[in-house]
Amino acid sequence: MKKFLLAFVLGAMLSGGFTYMTVSASPEIYEKQVVTVHTGDTLWDIAADWSGKEEDIREVILRIQKENKLTGSDLSVGQRLVIPVRKTVADVIAEQNERNAGRAQLAAK
Repeated sequence: MKKFLLAFVLGAMLSGGFTYMTVSASPEIYEKQVVTVHTGDTLWDIAADWSGKEEDIREVILRIQKENKLTGSDLSVGQRLVIPVRKTVADVIAEQNERNAGRAQLAAK
């Protein structure tokens, strides 16, 4: 019984450690875009335009505020904002594959 319990505890610890390493190893990748604020634009609207499918707009707002050193949500017409747009690893790999395919086509000519 003690061996079974010990094996169970060790298995649970190893499994939990593997899960933690897998989740924590996924890096967040951001591409910076620059936008100009127009009349009627709000930080919420801009963040909504640049948020991902399942991304919380409030997190995007916080990223925009941090990137642009904003302390609130006040914007001025003509102000330029740097928008850190989240990209998935799959997006980055797809872009690299497209670039490599384009280079291969140029090399083949």
